[in-house]
Amino acid sequence: MKRDYYEVLGVSRDADLQQIKKAYRKLARELHPDVNCNDPECEEKFKEATEAYEVLSDQEKRNIYDSYGHEGLRRGAGGAGGFGFDDFPGFGDLFENLFGGGAFGGGAFGGQPFGRGRPAGPAPGQDLAVQVELTLEEAAFGVEREITFQAYGVCTGCGGLGTADPSSLKSCPECGGMGRVRTVRRTILGQFVQTGPCPRCGATGQIIESPCKECRGEGRVHAERKVTVQIPAGIDAGQRIRVPGRGGAGERGARAGDLYVHVRVAPHELFERHDDDILYAVDLTMVQAAVGATLTIPTLDGDEEVTFDPGTQPGDIKVLRGKGVPHLHGHGRGDQEVLIRVLVPRELDDNQRRILQEFEEACGAEQYGDREEGVLQKLRNWFSN
Repeated sequence: MKRDYYEVLGVSRDADLQQIKKAYRKLARELHPDVNCNDPECEEKFKEATEAYEVLSDQEKRNIYDSYGHEGLRRGAGGAGGFGFDDFPGFGDLFENLFGGGAFGGGAFGGQPFGRGRPAGPAPGQDLAVQVELTLEEAAFGVEREITFQAYGVCTGCGGLGTADPSSLKSCPECGGMGRVRTVRRTILGQFVQTGPCPRCGATGQIIESPCKECRGEGRVHAERKVTVQIPAGIDAGQRIRVPGRGGAGERGARAGDLYVHVRVAPHELFERHDDDILYAVDLTMVQAAVGATLTIPTLDGDEEVTFDPGTQPGDIKVLRGKGVPHLHGHGRGDQEVLIRVLVPRELDDNQRRILQEFEEACGAEQYGDREEGVLQKLRNWFSN
């Protein structure tokens, strides 16, 4: 069960926006994964604090939460009454085109401002994408990888606060700590109020009298980052892994972006993967194919002894159940399909030719059986399954 958001931040239910911001920044400095990596629970606590702050710092979401709790937020407060222009697609766009965004000062009808500018407060971190190359075995069974990349990380000099002295954080006098300012616009339809980011504080709502020398007040620095990622068993090329909160750091304790790890799988010298099945081709001599043979066949789990029945035909496929790739986020595994290729001697001496001719004369047509579909058709059938 989710904890109460006010309890998470350690503030009272009548706390104002500045108290909520102050409490969150204090927690962000203590819990941010890039600063406090020794505590295995710090990342979850940081996410919990960030979720609480995103709700309580947004007046509309806070009203819904105060009235309906977590369930109200999950359901979108359908029974809360009132409406916003988001309920009428295109309506906000109409007013935005007429008045340039932010008409009526935002929220005059219970919704968000018409403008789509960045919300007030420090800028959140960017989502980042990196690529990792795996072997087929690593993709099949999973692996832990440390990924190195360049990105914004939390400033260690100030813990992401933007200043080493919290008392130097002051409410912006121009916007009153709201991060946005209002201007009056006159149109053919009358006078309207437009909101926009505060030019003095950069929409953060605060100014710093003594900014951190390492990050110059941003609370983050661009540097080499290292993140350990757990690659799940069964992942395939072209898929990606989302690592929440490990992308670019936000300004002054704002929410970090997510890291997206795109997977590439290097070609394998023996196996070819199709979904969760593995294809392997084995060569039999024509004698082995005719009389049967037991051969050592490589699999993802190691070598196995596999018996081929007498009369094995070129293009036959022998299935090794459960020897393929584990199903991603599921139970069981795919199969390994062993494609048989039959080798025919390229050169024969007179004695060998005579023996084969005698063998051919001794065989009746019925011993060859009916004509089967060719190798290419068998492969097409296998790939289409």
